[in-house]
Amino acid sequence: MHLALRGYLLIALIALLGIAGTWSEEPAFAGAWLWPSFLLLSGLAAEAWYLRGTQVRLRMEVTERLKLGCATAGAYAFQHNRGREQVLQYARVLPASMRQFPEVRSVTLPPEEETFEQAELVPLRLGAGRFGDVPARLLGRFHLAWWSRRLPQDAPFRVAPDSLPRGARPVAGESAGETPRRLPGAGMELLQLREYVSGDALSRIDWKATARRGSLISREYSEAQHLELLLVIDAGRASRVRAGALDRLGLYANVAARLAEHAVSVEDRVGLLVYAERPLVACAPDRGLRAVTRLRHALETLESERGESNPVAAALTVRKLLRHRGLVVWLTDLAEPERNQHLLQALQALVPRHQPVVAAPRAAEIARLAAKPAVDWRDPSIALAAREHAHRARAQIANLNRRGVVVLDEPDDQLDKAVLDAYLLLRRRRKV
Repeated sequence: MHLALRGYLLIALIALLGIAGTWSEEPAFAGAWLWPSFLLLSGLAAEAWYLRGTQVRLRMEVTERLKLGCATAGAYAFQHNRGREQVLQYARVLPASMRQFPEVRSVTLPPEEETFEQAELVPLRLGAGRFGDVPARLLGRFHLAWWSRRLPQDAPFRVAPDSLPRGARPVAGESAGETPRRLPGAGMELLQLREYVSGDALSRIDWKATARRGSLISREYSEAQHLELLLVIDAGRASRVRAGALDRLGLYANVAARLAEHAVSVEDRVGLLVYAERPLVACAPDRGLRAVTRLRHALETLESERGESNPVAAALTVRKLLRHRGLVVWLTDLAEPERNQHLLQALQALVPRHQPVVAAPRAAEIARLAAKPAVDWRDPSIALAAREHAHRARAQIANLNRRGVVVLDEPDDQLDKAVLDAYLLLRRRRKV
């Protein structure tokens, strides 16, 4: 319980009357302070009794599925059981996996009506969670005090990787629902007939076989242009490092989910491997909606491991998952030279049979420190260390390039576009 403005005014009046009664010779002032004291105490007792029967219900309303790093419209919904307005103050407390709002809001709750307070929800971590209790306080019936409450709620939520904007066409000139574009040297040969899978191009449906079978049948062609793509995600200790608003594991998950949607739209086969000290998730390459659904479900449950990553063990798993020559997009960090030596050994096990692409986010803070003018006495040494870090990273990237590995060293917010551009370029030039 905390006194409100009216309560503090009564306290000040009691103090003034007490001082006046002590110093004044008028007998009327001697007990004058008792009347506001009685008024304050009886008012507080009445407020406490009244609020014992006041129930305030809270629920969190979310308009759509939560996606990692994306702002989603939500609302706190309040409702109470009294026949008069209630004044409520509450703290916008959200789970630790979401961006916090360090503010206290005040809202007037009308009787017999649900009140909505809009809030922007920005998830920063993958996986499932629950909205917790919200600390609040109600203004008493006579506006003498604020009475503390804890509004319970236990609404579940699940954070999924981000996806492509609705209606986006990722590759110009190619569409999964229209006649495929013929490319020079891209011969097509019927491989087999199979059951229709959601996401197959309409042009691939064999209508005669469908009529005979009574269910949709698709043609599967062997065409060199259709790739096998394997997304490899490093979930070791380094994936806990911040990458903008998210951690690096969240950034990797978003990049992988979007690239997978691009790839299946042109009928490429997509798989996933997540590793730390050992392989954690392994999904063999598949095509269509089934591949994207399985990949996104696997990404939703990802968590960073505390141990160091073992890229060599991951490379052995890659060779088992990819039956034919394929494109391996390896999402990891290139900050530590010792760990890069193990990564180089792993990539050498893949080249030349497969085409690896290493996508590593570059911390924008390092570049900022390297170019920062000296103001403090420590700034020159910090700038030199940052420049040395950048020089060492460039040398390691050049070493990987000489071994036939494509390296994308881009800022956090540009890594997604760089990975997609590299995928499209390699596909167009038939490097895989």
